[in-house]
This record gives sequence, C-alpha cells and structure tokens, in this order.
Amino acid sequence: MIGTRISLLGFIAFAFVVVAHGQAHYPPSATAIVKVENGRLQGAEPAPGVRAYLGIPYAKPPLGPLRWRAPQPFGPWTGIRPAIAHGNPCPQQKFGWNNNSAEHGNEDCLFLNVWAPAKGSKHPVMVYIHGGSNVAGSAAEDLSNGFALVPRGIVLVTFDYRLGIFGFLRTPALDAESPHHASGNYGLLDQIAALKWVQKNIAEFGGDPANVTVFGQSAGSVDTGLLMASPLARGLFARALEESGQIVGLMPTATTAQSESAWAPVAHSLGENLAAMRSASTTDILTADKNAPKPPPENFWGYRGASVDGWVLPALPASIFAEGKEAPVPLLIGSNVQEIVPENQPAEWTKHLIETSVGRKRAPQLEAIYARPSANPLEGDMGARFQTDRDFRCPVLQVAIWHASHGFPTFVYQFDRSIGTDKPAQHSSELRFVFGYFPTHIETFADDAVANILQTYWVAFARTGKPESPGLPQWSRFSLPSGNYLHFLSSAVMPMTDTNLGGEACTILTGNALPASD
Repeated sequence: MIGTRISLLGFIAFAFVVVAHGQAHYPPSATAIVKVENGRLQGAEPAPGVRAYLGIPYAKPPLGPLRWRAPQPFGPWTGIRPAIAHGNPCPQQKFGWNNNSAEHGNEDCLFLNVWAPAKGSKHPVMVYIHGGSNVAGSAAEDLSNGFALVPRGIVLVTFDYRLGIFGFLRTPALDAESPHHASGNYGLLDQIAALKWVQKNIAEFGGDPANVTVFGQSAGSVDTGLLMASPLARGLFARALEESGQIVGLMPTATTAQSESAWAPVAHSLGENLAAMRSASTTDILTADKNAPKPPPENFWGYRGASVDGWVLPALPASIFAEGKEAPVPLLIGSNVQEIVPENQPAEWTKHLIETSVGRKRAPQLEAIYARPSANPLEGDMGARFQTDRDFRCPVLQVAIWHASHGFPTFVYQFDRSIGTDKPAQHSSELRFVFGYFPTHIETFADDAVANILQTYWVAFARTGKPESPGLPQWSRFSLPSGNYLHFLSSAVMPMTDTNLGGEACTILTGNALPASD
C-alpha cells in the first residue's frame, strides 16, 4: 500500500539522519546544488528522489535595531552555502510539547526549508505554516517533513516566523516610528516575506510559482485566513487550505485599541523606550511577557496576536470575508470532530461559557441542544461539543458560507479518525495522516489507507484547485442550503458526503460571527 511505502521512506530517512539539538541534519549531496537570488545552496537527498534544502535564510536576522520591524531582505553570500540542517526555532515560552524549540530558540530564526523532487519542473508548491497559537512551535518538527508529499510530485516549503511578543507586540511608540503608522503584525510580515521568497526562487527547485498553495494547521490555519485577508499577500498564492483554525473562533484578531490595551502592561514593564527595549536580552523580553497580567479564562488569548493595523490588516478579517474582499482563491477548510477536550469541566462552567458567547437570551437554546445526545457520539460531552463548535466547527461553517457566497470555490471537511481509531480525532490528529508520520504509533493498514486518501485529496487540490481523484468519492463544492461537506469517518476508510455541518448549534453561533469594528 502507498501508506506503507511512505512509512518505509520515513524509515530510510531516519537511517541517514543525524540529530543536532533535536533537529534534522543530513549529509550533503553533490547533486543537490541550486542557485537562488542570494547565491548557491547545497542540500541533501535524505531519501531516494527526495531532496531537502534546510535552513535557508529568507530575511535578515531581526536582531537589535531590527527587532519589532518588518523583515529586511537577506544579502548575497559567496561560495556554496550548506543547506543541510534546520535553522534556529524562534524564541518562545515553554509549554511542555515545545520544550526542545524553546530551549534552542534564537531571534536569528527567519529560515525556511524546501523539500523537492529530485527531477522535474513546474511541480505544485505547498507552503506549510506551523501551528502553536502563534506563540510556539517551529518548522523543524518531523511532523511537517516532505517524505510523504514530495514523492507525489509536490514541492513543500516550511518556515519559521516570529512568535509571541517578538512577532505581535504593539505599542503607540512602535506605531509612531513606522512609515505605515502600524505595528504588531511582524509574524505575518515574516510569512509574507517567505511567500515572496518562494515567488522569486522556487522555480530553481522545480516548483511552479504560479501554482502555490498556502496551508496551515491551528494557528497556521488562522494565519492562512489572515493572509487571504491581507492586501500585502495578494497574488502570492493561488489556493488556500485551512486545518483547524479560522479567522473567527479561538484566536480572534484584535482591534487596534484591544491590541494596544493588551500589550500595555508588557510594554510598561519593559520601560516603553524603544532603544532600551531593543537592547534588552531575549530572556528579559520573554520574562516580561510571561509575567504580564493574564486575561480571564473565557478570553484566553487576550488579543496579544494579530491585530488591525491599517496596513497588513486594513480591517477585521471577519468583515473582509463578509464583504467578499478576501483573496478570491479556491479554499479547502475543515476541522476535527472533537478538537477540544476539557478535563473534568463542570456543566455550570460550560453554561457560563455559552452565556458569555451568545448572551443570556439565547443561552437556553444552546443549552437545550447540548443537553441532548449528539447524533455523532465522537463529539463527546457537553463541554467538548460546545467548545469545538464555538472555536472550530462553526467558524469553519461561517468562513465557508462567506467565501462560497461570493462565488469562490470552497470545499469543507470534518475529520473523525485518530491513529488506530482508539479515540476521536482531536486537535492536530489529522497531521499524522497528512504528512504520513507515524513514528511512535503502530498504525493499521486502514490508517495507511486513510493517509493515502487524505494526501491524494490535498495534493489534487494543490495541483488543480479541486480535491478530486479517480476512485475516490466526489468532493463537491460547498453550497447552501445543504451545507455539504466531506466526512472522514472513524469507522471506515472511505469518506462520505454529509450535510448540515454543526446543525442547530452552528445556526445560533454563526449569528455572532461579526464582531464590533474598531
């Protein structure tokens, strides 16, 4: 089976890999030399027919006076630059799952990686944005390597971008010094710089700059939607694919006032003098961010992320999508069946969250819905169902409605399967199938088959803008009133067409999709 062959490719790769600081490092290949606009690069061939070019700088290190500024072009180098090891992860707090990236974080982190077929040209390009709430994670994760997708004729690009306080700090002083009178969205500007690099250089790796798909998971999926909303990213990609993260939902974009208010305590603790802030150590910056007052639990993200700045984001993304002003590209969008699993959450707290979301008048309607057993038991209990609906499933539906209503091709999915089907698909479960990466789990033949199907749909979408392939169920464009979507089941290999994503609950929750303007 194809899935088994993918696993073997991964095994071959690991046989050749050397681990340095927990990150891949491959022997250089004499045949993997390319010339980009800055100079020549020498990559590796970690598996037959798969070339990897790692740690390629796409912008100057954002150090010292370049901290909290838009990324600047990286200059030329002489000779052949080795591209056989990942660059530094960006600085970040420790959250457990990201400890390795946090321990090796460095502000000199604006690097990207290209995984490409050894032969051919005009291959579709898939640019992956890693998740981690825009505060953690890195492009060096094994879960986003190219061993599964590249043999299918895809060029895969991954990259690091500034996170947390380094990527999204907003203050009036930073606004004032900016020629655009804008600050805060440095992480998004890094992503745009990486996409510009792809446009200029990807043909040298066999990629087609006219056929670029941006895709991401979790925060990377949110960022994909933000790039669709940003005029600065227009024309840099031809398609978009969002996995478990939307412009409305768990990570709301802040208004200017919300962002400056949220960052004010941090800026105050750093002294608010820009020269002093830029000369402070990385550790001091992270400590100031960590010790700043936290928002209440029902507003967990606290508006310390992307914000309306009049330049990168001219308005709230929800308004841009509602008005049909987003990038008019094909969009594939979806989430997992039980994204959030609150542990021992009392029913009263769930009721409080419902009331906070929709107000006292409409709360009883939702409570009555969640009091009834779900038609899909994989959705979990009341707390899991509501929070997955509020933060993922219903936002998927809302974005799909907006995008499709303006005539843009839209395809929607729900993914139910976890590895071995031992539990429902939760946040990030689908990534192991997308990238064919099962190193710590014993996957079944059915898991391999599902991975093959998912990758086939994803690659077909990247190639043509339509997720379709002979022998697979037809995936029709999303439309109303049916609200049709493709349902990747837990109990079967083949997906099936389903309708009415989210049901009654999403009808109520999507009525609150448009926030107040700045």
